Amino acid sequence: MESLKNRWQNLPLKRFFMLTVLSTAGAVVLASALVIWCCGAFRHYLLPESYRAYLIMERQWENGSMSEEKYLLEYGENPKLLPYGVIKEDGVPVDREVEQTWYSLQKIEESVDSLTPKRKAAYRACGVIMAAAPAVFAFAGIFLCSVYFYRRKLKVPLSLLSGAAESIAHQDLDFVLDYDCGDELGALCSSFEKMRGVLCENNKAMWRMLEERKLLQASVAHDLRNPIAIVGGYAEYLKKGLETGEMNREKILHIVENMDLAAKRLEQYTESVGQLNKSEERVLKKEWLLASQLPASLTEDICLLAENREISLKITGELPQEEILADGILLHRVLENIAGNALRYARKEIGFDFSLEGNYLSIAVTDDGEGFPQEVLRRKERFFLTPGEGGHMGIGLAVSRLLCIKHGGSLKLENSPDGAEVTVKIAVKRREKIGLQIVSEHTET
Repeated sequence: MESLKNRWQNLPLKRFFMLTVLSTAGAVVLASALVIWCCGAFRHYLLPESYRAYLIMERQWENGSMSEEKYLLEYGENPKLLPYGVIKEDGVPVDREVEQTWYSLQKIEESVDSLTPKRKAAYRACGVIMAAAPAVFAFAGIFLCSVYFYRRKLKVPLSLLSGAAESIAHQDLDFVLDYDCGDELGALCSSFEKMRGVLCENNKAMWRMLEERKLLQASVAHDLRNPIAIVGGYAEYLKKGLETGEMNREKILHIVENMDLAAKRLEQYTESVGQLNKSEERVLKKEWLLASQLPASLTEDICLLAENREISLKITGELPQEEILADGILLHRVLENIAGNALRYARKEIGFDFSLEGNYLSIAVTDDGEGFPQEVLRRKERFFLTPGEGGHMGIGLAVSRLLCIKHGGSLKLENSPDGAEVTVKIAVKRREKIGLQIVSEHTET
């Protein structure tokens, strides 16, 4: 019973509407027929002979005498079957010639006037009901059919969609649109819920980006204070020294060199912010890449840098013979930035581990250095302004993280027992490489 109810509820709108209309029409016909039959039976009870008539035969015989005979006829009866009138005297038929014969019909319906006023009113009321019942039931059926269809199929989903649209208009996405039905409105509610989820995720991403931008601006403003204060302090000190004439040439040159260093630091800060802005505005240019060739092509340049610094490079993980849709230039840039940090802090070795898990390409870059400071790991999303050696501020990691997010992925920092580990994940589309190319590649290997 429950299964039948669910099937009825999950019918498409068109089929549900047609079945509801047909059911209502059948009910209207049955109700009308029942009322008409009941009224007809009641009228027959009030006036049983109302569907009969008397055939009156008046004859004038040759002797001038008149006779009258009545026959009760049912509507549709064949008059040829009626008996022929015969004149009898003392029970014996008399043979006479008929001069003239008159026929007339007297409807028994005319006897309605003979009924009592109450019976007459009831009789006529039944006739009105018999004529009006089909129209009344038809209008009532249309009304009930529309109400039933609205309440069963339209009321709940329209109310949910209206409330959801109002919540979205007020920028309130903290709700769930749940309408479990298999018809078109159920599919519409599911699509609306998916849209709400996407909007919610986009809003969260936008807020995260805004928060990151605020943090970036606050961090840049904080870091700019030091070189600005240094330049201002040296300028004031130089001004006083020149006014008093107590500074020699060497002292002045030393102050100018320090001011030049501070100016270069300011330039470095502005360039860093410019790189982040360009990374956010970058448009992805995806293309089909053969996954099995990515490890070699992405690490080719890094191998040369590692050899120059006498650091060994270890590449692990095999990617399948499939094509993936990704931005190759973005991948190169991300790995170059991460590898640059790894080469800077590594002692003897850095490693690359490639894997393809579902629709995500994962690359783990490790080094045997001291690892990330705990302050960086705690702040997570603010590692982009962490000071390093030689004035390095971790801007490469910040750019890489932004590019990974733009590619539908993430960048994660961890400390392993042997050093630091950076895990890159980007979203890709996959398709199998078929045909002669696979055969040739396997043959070459």
